[in-house]
Amino acid sequence: MRWNLTIFISIVVVAVSYGLYQLSYEVQSLEKDIYKIRAEILENQQATQILKAEWAYQNRPEIIQELTAKYLPLLLVAPYQVASLQDLPERRIDPTIANIFSVPIPRAKPRFKQRREDAMPEGHLRLATYRPLGSEE
Repeated sequence: MRWNLTIFISIVVVAVSYGLYQLSYEVQSLEKDIYKIRAEILENQQATQILKAEWAYQNRPEIIQELTAKYLPLLLVAPYQVASLQDLPERRIDPTIANIFSVPIPRAKPRFKQRREDAMPEGHLRLATYRPLGSEE
């Protein structure tokens, strides 16, 4: 009986020792991974700082002015090229298309009192409409 107990305890000690040995190496491996990840984070932070510095350098007004002169050649506007709003033709919208391009307007919040009873039409939403200035309906 004593030999059986000694053998059993020896097997348990060997199994626990092997488990602790494997656990120790796994912890060391995870610590190496953490060190590598922290080093990568530090490299990324440094790269981000470099990119921010380059961005600030490239956003200087003289650089932007050179780029606009190179890629956006602007010409001076002559006075005859400027039109007033009255010179533009009135825009006609087809009624079938007007229904498609209507913009829904959200309902008024319930905590605010309405000024007129007819301010909100029947239904759960109303559509925005265009009225020229000076036309009162």
